Parts: sequence; structure tokens; C-alpha cells
Amino acid sequence: MKTEVPEWFDKSLLHSLEAKIDRSKIKKEERRLDWVMRQMMKALPSSITGIVTKKHTWKDIEKMIEENCETVDYNPDLIIGIKSGGAFIANYVAKCLDVSEVDYMHVSHYSDNSRSIVKSTLTSALKKAVIKEEPKATIAAKNILLVDDQAGTGATLEIAKDYLKQMRALEVKAFCLFTRGPKVDYCKKKGLMLYTPWGKDA
Repeated sequence: MKTEVPEWFDKSLLHSLEAKIDRSKIKKEERRLDWVMRQMMKALPSSITGIVTKKHTWKDIEKMIEENCETVDYNPDLIIGIKSGGAFIANYVAKCLDVSEVDYMHVSHYSDNSRSIVKSTLTSALKKAVIKEEPKATIAAKNILLVDDQAGTGATLEIAKDYLKQMRALEVKAFCLFTRGPKVDYCKKKGLMLYTPWGKDA
């Protein structure tokens, strides 16, 4: 699979991006359920569902990042993208904020056995968020900006923040493009994206 990405995209994440886009390994009945749920969401106004059904392109994502970065009144030493969505945009956030150091961590409270959006969303409340991959960069004595694409429950951001504080970060603030409710330090848009360049949920 050849995936087109912007020049700023971290090419070491290409395999993760392609795996995220590829839904062929999801069970057929789960893909069908996802499709049905997406059609229902599209039929209702986003003011009711909190779901944004626009099909976002990389250009859309860049514009949202640029607008969000204009609100950042903080000078991070290190940007950490949460895999997968946050990792995919962390480099552009760093570019906009002129931060030279970028790293990643993986925090998840979704099932490892299913990438069905409906199934994982329904079961996520029953699963405790856990750190699956720690950042490789030195954390101590640094101001950190934690980047994710969107915040649904806020659990992922909270456990990541707690971990970084335990690693003696000076200060940790969070940056997201969308939030469905949890307070995020830097986030201009309400709701959750349904379609992104790193995968569609239908």
C-alpha cells in the first residue's frame, strides 16, 4: 500500500499509518455495524451527536493545527504525540511552534483484539487506560506539550499526564484538535472527528 503523506510527516510512522487505515482484518460483521452506526450519525446533526462527519484532508488538519497553535501561550521543550492520531500530527505541531524535539508514547484503553470503532467505544469505559509504550526522550526538567488528535473521555490524556509528571516533567499541557467534553489546554473545536486522513470509521 502506498500512502500519500505531507512532507512534514514522520516517515517512521508510515507502517502505523497504513495499519490504521487498513480495516481488512476487522470482522465483516463489525465493519457492517460500524457502517450502520456511521450512517445514523450522518443523518443526525452534529449538535446532537457531537460527531463531525466532514471528511478531513491533510490540508484541513494542517489548517486546524495552525489555528490551534495560535492560541498556545506556552513554550514546550518537548512535544509528545500520543499514538496513533496524536503521533501523526505531532511533527506539524512542533513545526508550527518551532520546537525541535518530538517523541511518542502509546496509551490505550481500547481492545487489542478489535479495531471496530463501535465495539471499542462501547467497551472502552470498562477498560482502564494503560501505557503501552513509553517515550524514549528524557522527560525530567522539561516543559512538555502532549498532543492527541481528539479527546473523547480524557482518560488517555490524564494517564499520559500523570506518567510524565511522575517522570519529573516541569509542566505538562495538552493539545487536541477536537474534544467531546474533557477540558484540554489547547483545543478550539468541540466534538469528535469521524473521518481523518489516518482512517475512516465506515
